[in-house]
Amino acid sequence: MERILVKIITEQTEILFKNLEAQLKGADLEKMFDNVNNSRYLFHALHSLDRYFINPYRYEYKMDEQLGLDENLSIIDEKREGYIEAAGVVIEREKLLSYFDFVKAKIFSYLDSLTDSDLSEKPEECPHTKLALILGQYRHLMFHVGLSEAVNFEANGNWLEYTGFSYFKNK
Repeated sequence: MERILVKIITEQTEILFKNLEAQLKGADLEKMFDNVNNSRYLFHALHSLDRYFINPYRYEYKMDEQLGLDENLSIIDEKREGYIEAAGVVIEREKLLSYFDFVKAKIFSYLDSLTDSDLSEKPEECPHTKLALILGQYRHLMFHVGLSEAVNFEANGNWLEYTGFSYFKNK
């Protein structure tokens, strides 16, 4: 049971989550960008990880009952089906952090179950490999972390903490 690649993916996922967590804990959630506040961009990033990291074709949103958040609040483009304008709705930091904890636990549990050979397999009903889904979420998440960072900087002139490879030297 080879897990060399999965170990690397797991380590990089730790870094990814550190960068997302910095935004969730420190970013200006009310600041608007393109008619959507930053809390919704961050919710969008979390919801995408929740839905697309493992298998979007067998996904069920479970946080509505726990957090009272309509998953359509994650739709940030008014041209997409299900978009809710909700301009005055700022998702509370505590709710975002609770969802973060849920998604993080779910993803690390999934990674713990994978072997290297699993990465080339396609999940049930999904046209993409497990590795493609993971890499797609890396790309998507870092775009949104960067967007949140820019929105936050525009709001208050401060850069939030960024974590890279040095994370493992300090761990």
